[in-house]
Amino acid sequence: MTGERAIVLGAPRSGTTFLMSALGCLPGAECVSGNLLPVGIAHLAAQDLNEQVRDGLERSFRVGLSDYLTTSLYHARSAALRKWWACGRQRATLTTAIKGKRIERMLIYKEPFLAFAPDYVYRALPDARLLYLFRDGRDVADSLVRTYGVLTDEKLSTLDSDEVQMGRKLGDRYVPWWVGEDAGDGERFLAASPYLRAIWMWREMVRRCGEFFDHADVKDSGRVLRVRYEDLIKDPLTQGQAIVQHLGLEMTATMRKRLATAHPRSIGIHQRSDRAELVAAEQLAGAELAALAYPLLTRGETREDELTR
Repeated sequence: MTGERAIVLGAPRSGTTFLMSALGCLPGAECVSGNLLPVGIAHLAAQDLNEQVRDGLERSFRVGLSDYLTTSLYHARSAALRKWWACGRQRATLTTAIKGKRIERMLIYKEPFLAFAPDYVYRALPDARLLYLFRDGRDVADSLVRTYGVLTDEKLSTLDSDEVQMGRKLGDRYVPWWVGEDAGDGERFLAASPYLRAIWMWREMVRRCGEFFDHADVKDSGRVLRVRYEDLIKDPLTQGQAIVQHLGLEMTATMRKRLATAHPRSIGIHQRSDRAELVAAEQLAGAELAALAYPLLTRGETREDELTR
């Protein structure tokens, strides 16, 4: 494999898993999610660190990706055969796969919590292409709570969850580092429901990604492609082609087939939520939702006391 790298960024439940499953159908791409970089590193990299520590974290990221390509996980014959199967089972490449030879030229890595630290990814891998997938934060929060039961009082009692690797203790629970330290922020967070806490996390991620990717030099680099989840799901072939082109790879029939399985049932799932909770969510993250052109359902209805209702 050559030294080509690409990173998929996006808050958890923003469609990054579906995108990686589609990219995994490309013979030229090796797709890996998590594991290579402890999730705590993503949280740590988002902090205000001195130059020496930051350089060390960036180097560890580069080394971690490179080391993976030397392991038996990558070079095993079974891994080559799985890749051959996922890419359409072409007879012409079966012999190569049986021999355990790999033909990919790009490693694509995904860790959702790196959305806290887009600058870290950008600087650690100066030649890498970045894909930033974003989704309506109200749907993200709905999916996080229903699927994973995130940010409950029980999970806030330790620093063991992916969402809360660092934080300050307030009573018998931890307030994540990504909650501000202005007067009352911690108390308001702990008084909120898990759904609103998830919106809070999404807000911090999209703020950080939006602010960094809007820097003129980052825009001019051409390294970052922003993809709206809803557009990917509604028009997967067009969006998929733009993504593949950004990566410098070629679309395949197998990837088209995988993209065609996209369905819009998960778009707008937040509309079934309790109205008061939606009011509170849009008060909390209305500016970020509007900046990403998501319509507010409860415009004009928000009140300061809705957050903790």
